[in-house]
Amino acid sequence: MKSIIFISTFLGIAFSLSGQCIDGGNQHTIILTRDSSVWTIGKNEFGELGDSTFERRIYPVKVKSLPKCTFVSRGYKHSIAVDAQNRVWTWGWNNYGQLASELPLDYNYPQLVEGLDDVTAVEGGHWHTLALKKDGTVWSWGHNYYGELGNGNREHSEKPQQVVGAHDIIQIASVGYYTLALDKNGKVWGWGDNNYGQLGDGTHELKTHAVKVKNLESVVAVATGWHHSMALKADGTVWMWGDNPYGQLGVGDYEDRLLPQKIRGLPRIVKIACGSWHALALDENGVVWAWGRNENGMLGNGSETNSTIPIRTSLGNITDIGAGCFQSVAIDKKGQIWVWGENWNGQLGIGNYERMHKPALALLTIDGRMHIHNSHLKKMHPEARIALLGNNLATSQSESKIEKPELVSNTPTELPIAAIAVLPRPDPFMNFVRHNKKFLVSFLLNILLGVVLYRKYREGKLSHVQKME
Repeated sequence: MKSIIFISTFLGIAFSLSGQCIDGGNQHTIILTRDSSVWTIGKNEFGELGDSTFERRIYPVKVKSLPKCTFVSRGYKHSIAVDAQNRVWTWGWNNYGQLASELPLDYNYPQLVEGLDDVTAVEGGHWHTLALKKDGTVWSWGHNYYGELGNGNREHSEKPQQVVGAHDIIQIASVGYYTLALDKNGKVWGWGDNNYGQLGDGTHELKTHAVKVKNLESVVAVATGWHHSMALKADGTVWMWGDNPYGQLGVGDYEDRLLPQKIRGLPRIVKIACGSWHALALDENGVVWAWGRNENGMLGNGSETNSTIPIRTSLGNITDIGAGCFQSVAIDKKGQIWVWGENWNGQLGIGNYERMHKPALALLTIDGRMHIHNSHLKKMHPEARIALLGNNLATSQSESKIEKPELVSNTPTELPIAAIAVLPRPDPFMNFVRHNKKFLVSFLLNILLGVVLYRKYREGKLSHVQKME
Protein backbone atom coordinates (compact mmCIF):
# COMPACT_ATOMS: atom_id res chain seq x y z
CA MET A 1 0.00 0.00 0.00
CA LYS A 2 2.88 2.15 -0.68
CA SER A 3 2.20 5.20 -2.71
CA ILE A 4 0.73 8.56 -2.67
CA ILE A 5 -2.77 9.64 -2.41
CA PHE A 6 -4.89 12.51 -1.43
CA ILE A 7 -6.65 10.89 1.51
CA SER A 8 -6.14 9.18 4.66
CA THR A 9 -6.13 5.83 3.40
CA PHE A 10 -3.73 6.02 0.63
CA LEU A 11 -0.45 4.41 0.78
CA GLY A 12 2.36 5.43 -1.25
CA ILE A 13 5.01 6.15 -3.93
CA ALA A 14 7.43 9.06 -4.03
CA PHE A 15 6.33 12.13 -5.96
CA SER A 16 8.88 13.99 -8.00
CA LEU A 17 7.68 17.53 -7.25
CA SER A 18 9.59 17.96 -4.00
CA GLY A 19 10.09 14.58 -2.45
CA GLN A 20 6.92 12.72 -1.64
CA CYS A 21 4.17 15.30 -1.54
CA ILE A 22 0.94 13.34 -1.00
CA ASP A 23 0.44 10.15 0.93
CA GLY A 24 -2.37 8.47 2.84
CA GLY A 25 -2.80 6.19 5.80
CA ASN A 26 -5.82 4.17 6.83
CA GLN A 27 -8.34 6.98 6.38
CA HIS A 28 -6.32 10.17 6.51
CA THR A 29 -4.21 12.13 4.04
CA ILE A 30 -1.02 14.12 4.32
CA ILE A 31 -0.11 16.74 1.72
CA LEU A 32 3.13 18.66 1.17
CA THR A 33 2.47 21.78 -0.88
CA ARG A 34 5.06 23.59 -2.98
CA ASP A 35 5.63 26.21 -0.28
CA SER A 36 6.96 23.39 1.99
CA SER A 37 3.95 23.46 4.34
CA VAL A 38 2.11 20.30 5.44
CA TRP A 39 -1.66 19.82 5.30
CA THR A 40 -3.79 16.90 6.45
CA ILE A 41 -7.36 15.69 5.98
CA GLY A 42 -9.65 12.81 6.99
CA LYS A 43 -9.99 10.65 10.07
CA ASN A 44 -8.25 11.85 13.22
CA GLU A 45 -9.09 9.47 16.07
CA PHE A 46 -5.44 9.17 17.15
CA GLY A 47 -4.29 12.66 16.24
CA GLU A 48 -2.92 11.59 12.86
CA LEU A 49 -3.85 14.96 11.34
CA GLY A 50 -1.46 16.75 13.70
CA ASP A 51 -3.74 19.78 14.16
CA SER A 52 -3.83 19.49 18.00
CA THR A 53 -7.33 17.93 17.90
CA PHE A 54 -8.84 14.49 17.51
CA GLU A 55 -11.58 15.76 15.22
CA ARG A 56 -12.21 14.47 11.71
CA ARG A 57 -11.70 16.97 8.87
CA ILE A 58 -13.19 16.74 5.37
CA TYR A 59 -11.23 19.81 4.31
CA PRO A 60 -7.46 20.46 4.56
CA VAL A 61 -5.98 21.77 7.81
CA LYS A 62 -2.45 23.03 8.16
CA VAL A 63 -0.02 21.37 10.57
CA LYS A 64 1.10 24.66 12.07
CA SER A 65 3.75 23.40 14.48
CA LEU A 66 6.04 22.09 11.71
CA PRO A 67 8.96 23.92 10.10
CA LYS A 68 9.34 23.87 6.32
CA CYS A 69 9.31 20.26 5.11
CA THR A 70 10.68 18.34 2.13
CA PHE A 71 9.03 14.91 2.43
CA VAL A 72 5.90 13.39 3.99
CA SER A 73 4.54 9.90 4.53
CA ARG A 74 1.88 8.03 6.44
CA GLY A 75 1.47 4.93 8.52
CA TYR A 76 -1.75 3.10 9.25
CA LYS A 77 -2.86 5.82 11.69
CA HIS A 78 0.22 7.97 12.13
CA SER A 79 2.07 10.55 10.02
CA ILE A 80 5.70 11.43 9.37
CA ALA A 81 7.53 14.40 7.86
CA VAL A 82 11.12 15.36 7.08
CA ASP A 83 11.99 19.02 7.55
CA ALA A 84 14.44 21.18 5.61
CA GLN A 85 17.13 20.38 8.18
CA ASN A 86 16.73 16.66 7.49
CA ARG A 87 15.08 15.94 10.85
CA VAL A 88 12.10 13.63 11.35
CA TRP A 89 8.75 14.56 12.92
CA THR A 90 6.00 12.09 13.86
CA TRP A 91 2.44 12.26 15.23
CA GLY A 92 -0.68 10.10 15.62
CA TRP A 93 -1.09 6.55 16.92
CA ASN A 94 1.76 5.23 19.04
CA ASN A 95 0.66 1.76 20.15
CA TYR A 96 3.99 0.13 19.25
CA GLY A 97 6.38 3.06 19.54
CA GLN A 98 6.07 4.02 15.86
CA LEU A 99 6.40 7.68 16.84
CA ALA A 100 9.83 6.96 18.40
CA SER A 101 8.52 8.29 21.70
CA GLU A 102 9.37 6.39 24.88
CA LEU A 103 5.95 7.07 26.40
CA PRO A 104 3.07 5.06 24.86
CA LEU A 105 1.02 8.20 24.21
CA ASP A 106 -0.80 9.23 21.06
CA TYR A 107 0.24 12.71 19.98
CA ASN A 108 -2.05 15.03 18.02
CA TYR A 109 0.80 17.40 17.18
CA PRO A 110 4.29 16.69 15.71
CA GLN A 111 7.07 15.29 17.89
CA LEU A 112 10.73 15.60 16.90
CA VAL A 113 12.50 12.23 16.72
CA GLU A 114 15.61 12.68 18.83
CA GLY A 115 19.00 11.39 17.69
CA LEU A 116 18.03 10.96 14.04
CA ASP A 117 19.45 13.37 11.46
CA ASP A 118 20.60 13.52 7.83
CA VAL A 119 17.31 11.92 6.76
CA THR A 120 16.15 12.35 3.15
CA ALA A 121 12.98 10.21 3.11
CA VAL A 122 10.59 8.45 5.47
CA GLU A 123 8.00 5.68 5.17
CA GLY A 124 5.18 4.61 7.43
CA GLY A 125 4.36 0.91 7.50
CA HIS A 126 1.36 -0.49 9.31
CA TRP A 127 2.63 0.00 12.88
CA HIS A 128 6.25 0.86 12.16
CA THR A 129 8.24 3.70 10.66
CA LEU A 130 11.35 3.88 8.48
CA ALA A 131 13.86 6.60 7.66
CA LEU A 132 16.39 6.75 4.82
CA LYS A 133 19.60 8.65 5.53
CA LYS A 134 21.89 10.49 3.14
CA ASP A 135 24.53 7.79 3.57
CA GLY A 136 22.16 5.15 2.13
CA THR A 137 21.40 3.42 5.42
CA VAL A 138 17.85 2.65 6.55
CA TRP A 139 16.59 3.04 10.12
CA SER A 140 13.34 1.70 11.57
CA TRP A 141 11.28 1.59 14.77
CA GLY A 142 7.92 0.39 16.09
CA HIS A 143 6.17 -2.97 15.62
CA ASN A 144 8.47 -5.89 14.77
CA TYR A 145 6.55 -9.17 15.15
CA TYR A 146 7.12 -9.97 11.47
CA GLY A 147 10.69 -8.69 11.42
CA GLU A 148 9.59 -5.54 9.63
CA LEU A 149 12.25 -3.46 11.39
CA GLY A 150 14.91 -5.51 9.60
CA ASN A 151 17.26 -5.28 12.58
CA GLY A 152 17.90 -9.02 12.92
CA ASN A 153 15.26 -9.78 15.56
CA ARG A 154 11.50 -9.61 16.17
CA GLU A 155 11.39 -7.34 19.21
CA HIS A 156 9.44 -4.09 19.09
CA SER A 157 11.47 -0.90 19.52
CA GLU A 158 10.55 2.72 20.14
CA LYS A 159 14.09 3.75 19.22
CA PRO A 160 15.47 3.81 15.66
CA GLN A 161 17.44 0.69 14.74
CA GLN A 162 19.60 0.27 11.65
CA VAL A 163 18.33 -2.24 9.08
CA VAL A 164 20.78 -5.11 8.60
CA GLY A 165 21.96 -5.73 5.05
CA ALA A 166 20.55 -2.55 3.46
CA HIS A 167 23.27 -0.36 1.94
CA ASP A 168 23.44 2.40 -0.67
CA ILE A 169 19.63 2.67 -0.61
CA ILE A 170 17.94 5.46 -2.59
CA GLN A 171 14.22 4.65 -2.05
CA ILE A 172 12.11 2.80 0.53
CA ALA A 173 8.52 1.59 0.29
CA SER A 174 6.25 0.13 2.97
CA VAL A 175 2.58 -0.13 3.83
CA GLY A 176 1.92 -3.36 5.69
CA TYR A 177 4.35 -5.52 7.66
CA TYR A 178 7.23 -5.55 5.20
CA THR A 179 9.50 -3.15 3.32
CA LEU A 180 11.16 -2.91 -0.09
CA ALA A 181 14.31 -0.87 -0.65
CA LEU A 182 15.96 0.15 -3.93
CA ASP A 183 19.73 0.57 -4.03
CA LYS A 184 21.77 2.84 -6.29
CA ASN A 185 22.66 -0.08 -8.56
CA GLY A 186 19.04 -0.83 -9.43
CA LYS A 187 18.70 -3.85 -7.18
CA VAL A 188 15.75 -4.38 -4.83
CA TRP A 189 15.90 -5.66 -1.26
CA GLY A 190 13.15 -6.64 1.15
CA TRP A 191 12.51 -7.68 4.74
CA GLY A 192 9.61 -8.47 7.07
CA ASP A 193 6.43 -10.47 6.44
CA ASN A 194 6.57 -12.87 3.49
CA ASN A 195 3.45 -15.05 3.77
CA TYR A 196 2.49 -14.35 0.16
CA GLY A 197 5.97 -14.18 -1.31
CA GLN A 198 5.95 -10.37 -1.32
CA LEU A 199 9.70 -10.25 -0.63
CA GLY A 200 10.34 -11.87 -4.01
CA ASP A 201 13.03 -14.25 -2.79
CA GLY A 202 11.15 -17.36 -3.88
CA THR A 203 10.03 -18.35 -0.36
CA HIS A 204 7.21 -17.75 2.13
CA GLU A 205 9.58 -17.21 5.06
CA LEU A 206 9.70 -13.86 6.88
CA LYS A 207 13.07 -12.15 6.98
CA THR A 208 14.45 -10.11 9.86
CA HIS A 209 17.17 -8.62 7.66
CA ALA A 210 17.36 -7.40 4.07
CA VAL A 211 17.36 -10.05 1.33
CA LYS A 212 17.68 -9.50 -2.40
CA VAL A 213 14.63 -9.80 -4.66
CA LYS A 214 15.47 -12.44 -7.27
CA ASN A 215 15.45 -12.04 -11.05
CA LEU A 216 15.17 -8.26 -10.93
CA GLU A 217 17.73 -5.72 -12.14
CA SER A 218 17.84 -2.14 -13.50
CA VAL A 219 14.98 -0.97 -11.28
CA VAL A 220 14.27 2.77 -10.90
CA ALA A 221 11.29 2.72 -8.51
CA VAL A 222 9.46 0.37 -6.13
CA ALA A 223 6.04 0.37 -4.48
CA THR A 224 4.27 -1.92 -2.03
CA GLY A 225 0.68 -2.92 -1.38
CA TRP A 226 -0.69 -4.78 1.60
CA HIS A 227 0.86 -8.09 0.49
CA HIS A 228 1.98 -7.41 -3.09
CA SER A 229 5.00 -5.66 -4.57
CA MET A 230 5.76 -3.59 -7.64
CA ALA A 231 8.89 -2.47 -9.48
CA LEU A 232 9.51 -0.16 -12.44
CA LYS A 233 12.54 -0.87 -14.63
CA ALA A 234 14.61 1.66 -16.54
CA ASP A 235 13.13 0.36 -19.81
CA GLY A 236 9.61 1.40 -18.69
CA THR A 237 8.35 -2.11 -17.94
CA VAL A 238 6.45 -2.97 -14.74
CA TRP A 239 7.07 -6.12 -12.70
CA MET A 240 4.94 -7.45 -9.83
CA TRP A 241 4.86 -10.31 -7.31
CA GLY A 242 3.14 -11.46 -4.09
CA ASP A 243 -0.55 -11.71 -3.18
CA ASN A 244 -3.13 -11.65 -5.99
CA PRO A 245 -6.74 -12.30 -4.81
CA TYR A 246 -8.14 -9.30 -6.73
CA GLY A 247 -5.89 -9.49 -9.75
CA GLN A 248 -3.67 -6.71 -8.39
CA LEU A 249 -0.58 -8.25 -10.01
CA GLY A 250 -2.08 -7.34 -13.40
CA VAL A 251 -1.06 -10.61 -15.07
CA GLY A 252 -4.54 -11.76 -16.08
CA ASP A 253 -5.27 -14.23 -13.27
CA TYR A 254 -5.61 -14.55 -9.48
CA GLU A 255 -2.54 -16.67 -8.77
CA ASP A 256 0.11 -15.50 -6.29
CA ARG A 257 3.67 -15.08 -7.55
CA LEU A 258 6.82 -15.77 -5.52
CA LEU A 259 9.04 -14.08 -8.10
CA PRO A 260 8.67 -10.88 -10.17
CA GLN A 261 6.59 -11.20 -13.34
CA LYS A 262 6.31 -8.67 -16.14
CA ILE A 263 2.93 -7.04 -16.84
CA ARG A 264 1.88 -7.21 -20.46
CA GLY A 265 -0.13 -4.65 -22.41
CA LEU A 266 1.28 -1.46 -20.91
CA PRO A 267 2.99 1.35 -22.83
CA ARG A 268 6.25 2.79 -21.51
CA ILE A 269 5.65 3.62 -17.83
CA VAL A 270 7.34 6.44 -15.90
CA LYS A 271 5.69 6.19 -12.46
CA ILE A 272 4.05 3.47 -10.36
CA ALA A 273 1.88 3.28 -7.23
CA CYS A 274 0.26 0.58 -5.11
CA GLY A 275 -2.93 0.69 -3.09
CA SER A 276 -3.70 -2.00 -0.55
CA TRP A 277 -5.11 -4.29 -3.24
CA HIS A 278 -4.86 -2.30 -6.47
CA ALA A 279 -2.13 -0.67 -8.54
CA LEU A 280 -1.62 2.36 -10.78
CA ALA A 281 0.84 3.24 -13.52
CA LEU A 282 1.51 6.52 -15.34
CA ASP A 283 2.73 6.27 -18.91
CA GLU A 284 5.06 8.63 -20.76
CA ASN A 285 2.09 10.43 -22.36
CA GLY A 286 0.52 11.39 -19.02
CA VAL A 287 -2.17 8.68 -19.10
CA VAL A 288 -3.09 6.72 -15.94
CA TRP A 289 -3.63 2.94 -15.96
CA ALA A 290 -5.23 0.94 -13.12
CA TRP A 291 -5.92 -2.68 -12.16
CA GLY A 292 -6.81 -4.91 -9.20
CA ARG A 293 -9.53 -4.43 -6.61
CA ASN A 294 -12.32 -2.03 -7.49
CA GLU A 295 -15.08 -2.58 -4.91
CA ASN A 296 -14.71 1.01 -3.77
CA GLY A 297 -14.20 2.57 -7.18
CA MET A 298 -10.45 3.01 -6.90
CA LEU A 299 -9.81 2.04 -10.54
CA GLY A 300 -11.74 5.15 -11.59
CA ASN A 301 -13.59 3.60 -14.54
CA GLY A 302 -17.11 4.22 -13.20
CA SER A 303 -17.68 0.64 -11.99
CA GLU A 304 -16.93 -1.58 -9.00
CA THR A 305 -15.68 -4.53 -11.00
CA ASN A 306 -12.18 -5.86 -10.32
CA SER A 307 -9.69 -6.12 -13.17
CA THR A 308 -6.82 -8.59 -13.56
CA ILE A 309 -5.27 -6.55 -16.38
CA PRO A 310 -4.42 -2.85 -16.72
CA ILE A 311 -7.28 -0.62 -17.87
CA ARG A 312 -6.87 2.91 -19.17
CA THR A 313 -8.52 5.72 -17.18
CA SER A 314 -9.92 8.93 -18.64
CA LEU A 315 -7.19 11.09 -17.13
CA GLY A 316 -4.54 12.77 -19.28
CA ASN A 317 -1.83 15.41 -18.79
CA ILE A 318 -0.95 13.80 -15.45
CA THR A 319 2.47 14.28 -13.86
CA ASP A 320 2.16 12.20 -10.66
CA ILE A 321 0.06 9.37 -9.26
CA GLY A 322 -0.58 7.73 -5.93
CA ALA A 323 -2.74 5.11 -4.28
CA GLY A 324 -3.99 4.23 -0.83
CA CYS A 325 -6.07 1.59 0.84
CA PHE A 326 -9.23 2.16 -1.12
CA GLN A 327 -8.56 5.27 -3.16
CA SER A 328 -6.33 6.78 -5.82
CA VAL A 329 -4.88 10.18 -6.71
CA ALA A 330 -3.29 11.99 -9.62
CA ILE A 331 -1.78 15.45 -10.12
CA ASP A 332 -2.06 17.19 -13.47
CA LYS A 333 0.19 19.76 -15.13
CA LYS A 334 -1.86 22.61 -13.66
CA GLY A 335 -1.21 21.38 -10.11
CA GLN A 336 -4.79 20.19 -9.69
CA ILE A 337 -5.33 17.05 -7.61
CA TRP A 338 -7.73 14.41 -8.94
CA VAL A 339 -9.09 11.81 -6.52
CA TRP A 340 -11.36 8.78 -6.71
CA GLY A 341 -12.36 5.79 -4.58
CA GLU A 342 -13.61 5.45 -1.02
CA ASN A 343 -14.39 8.54 1.05
CA TRP A 344 -15.78 7.30 4.39
CA ASN A 345 -14.20 10.09 6.42
CA GLY A 346 -13.95 12.74 3.74
CA GLN A 347 -10.37 11.70 3.01
CA LEU A 348 -10.66 12.48 -0.70
CA GLY A 349 -10.77 16.16 0.20
CA ILE A 350 -13.77 17.06 -1.98
CA GLY A 351 -15.83 18.56 0.85
CA ASN A 352 -18.22 15.64 1.37
CA TYR A 353 -18.34 11.90 2.13
CA GLU A 354 -19.36 10.66 -1.31
CA ARG A 355 -17.55 7.68 -2.84
CA MET A 356 -16.19 8.59 -6.27
CA HIS A 357 -16.14 5.99 -9.06
CA LYS A 358 -14.54 8.44 -11.47
CA PRO A 359 -11.82 11.08 -10.91
CA ALA A 360 -13.01 14.27 -9.21
CA LEU A 361 -11.15 17.49 -8.41
CA ALA A 362 -10.02 17.84 -4.81
CA LEU A 363 -10.43 21.16 -3.01
CA LEU A 364 -6.70 21.68 -2.53
CA THR A 365 -4.14 22.21 -5.27
CA ILE A 366 -0.50 21.23 -4.96
CA ASP A 367 0.30 24.96 -4.92
CA GLY A 368 -1.43 25.23 -1.53
CA ARG A 369 -4.55 27.01 -2.74
CA MET A 370 -8.17 26.13 -2.25
CA HIS A 371 -9.75 25.62 -5.66
CA ILE A 372 -13.52 25.60 -5.18
CA HIS A 373 -15.37 24.52 -8.31
CA ASN A 374 -19.09 24.68 -8.95
CA SER A 375 -19.12 20.89 -8.58
CA HIS A 376 -17.84 21.34 -5.02
CA LEU A 377 -20.46 23.96 -4.16
CA LYS A 378 -23.29 21.75 -5.37
CA LYS A 379 -22.32 18.79 -3.19
CA MET A 380 -20.41 20.37 -0.32
CA HIS A 381 -21.35 19.05 3.12
CA PRO A 382 -22.48 21.71 5.67
CA GLU A 383 -19.46 20.82 7.80
CA ALA A 384 -17.12 21.88 5.00
CA ARG A 385 -19.26 24.84 3.93
CA ILE A 386 -19.10 26.42 7.38
CA ALA A 387 -15.35 25.88 7.68
CA LEU A 388 -14.42 27.05 4.20
CA LEU A 389 -17.04 29.62 3.30
CA GLY A 390 -18.02 30.97 6.71
CA ASN A 391 -21.14 30.83 8.88
CA ASN A 392 -23.04 33.54 7.01
CA LEU A 393 -23.15 31.78 3.68
CA ALA A 394 -23.78 28.39 5.26
CA THR A 395 -26.63 29.51 7.52
CA SER A 396 -28.32 32.14 5.36
CA GLN A 397 -29.94 29.50 3.19
CA SER A 398 -32.49 26.80 3.86
CA GLU A 399 -31.34 23.28 4.58
CA SER A 400 -32.30 22.19 1.07
CA LYS A 401 -30.22 24.97 -0.43
CA ILE A 402 -27.28 24.02 1.76
CA GLU A 403 -27.40 20.61 0.14
CA LYS A 404 -27.60 22.21 -3.33
CA PRO A 405 -26.79 25.93 -2.99
CA GLU A 406 -27.03 28.42 -5.78
CA LEU A 407 -23.76 28.87 -7.61
CA VAL A 408 -21.69 31.82 -6.49
CA SER A 409 -20.14 32.10 -9.96
CA ASN A 410 -19.79 30.15 -13.15
CA THR A 411 -16.04 29.77 -12.77
CA PRO A 412 -13.86 28.13 -10.12
CA THR A 413 -12.97 30.30 -7.14
CA GLU A 414 -9.37 30.28 -5.93
CA LEU A 415 -8.64 31.40 -2.39
CA PRO A 416 -5.31 31.50 -0.52
CA ILE A 417 -5.73 28.62 1.88
CA ALA A 418 -4.27 30.60 4.77
CA ALA A 419 -7.25 32.95 4.57
CA ILE A 420 -9.88 30.23 4.87
CA ALA A 421 -11.93 30.18 8.04
CA VAL A 422 -11.42 27.23 10.36
CA LEU A 423 -13.79 25.98 13.02
CA PRO A 424 -12.80 26.79 16.61
CA ARG A 425 -10.49 24.17 18.08
CA PRO A 426 -10.53 22.91 21.66
CA ASP A 427 -7.58 23.51 23.93
CA PRO A 428 -4.73 21.26 22.67
CA PHE A 429 -3.55 20.28 26.18
CA MET A 430 -7.02 19.27 27.43
CA ASN A 431 -7.68 17.43 24.18
CA PHE A 432 -4.43 15.52 24.63
CA VAL A 433 -5.26 14.68 28.26
CA ARG A 434 -8.76 13.46 27.39
CA HIS A 435 -7.51 11.20 24.64
CA ASN A 436 -4.74 9.65 26.77
CA LYS A 437 -6.61 9.70 30.10
CA LYS A 438 -6.52 5.92 30.61
CA PHE A 439 -2.76 5.81 30.35
CA LEU A 440 -2.30 8.96 32.42
CA VAL A 441 -4.57 7.69 35.21
CA SER A 442 -2.77 4.34 35.24
CA PHE A 443 0.59 6.12 35.27
CA LEU A 444 -0.38 8.32 38.22
CA LEU A 445 -1.81 5.38 40.18
CA ASN A 446 1.41 3.44 39.69
CA ILE A 447 3.43 6.41 40.94
CA LEU A 448 1.16 6.67 43.99
CA LEU A 449 1.47 2.95 44.68
CA GLY A 450 5.23 3.18 44.38
CA VAL A 451 5.35 6.05 46.88
CA VAL A 452 3.20 4.12 49.38
CA LEU A 453 5.32 0.96 49.09
CA TYR A 454 8.52 2.94 49.38
CA ARG A 455 7.30 4.60 52.59
CA LYS A 456 6.34 1.26 54.08
CA TYR A 457 9.74 -0.11 53.15
CA ARG A 458 11.47 2.83 54.87
CA GLU A 459 9.32 2.26 57.92
CA GLY A 460 10.33 -1.41 57.99
CA LYS A 461 6.80 -2.65 57.33
CA LEU A 462 7.75 -4.63 54.21
CA SER A 463 9.72 -7.87 54.37
CA HIS A 464 12.33 -8.80 51.76
CA VAL A 465 9.88 -11.30 50.29
CA GLN A 466 7.22 -8.65 49.97
CA LYS A 467 9.69 -6.33 48.32
CA MET A 468 10.62 -8.96 45.75
CA GLU A 469 6.95 -9.54 44.99
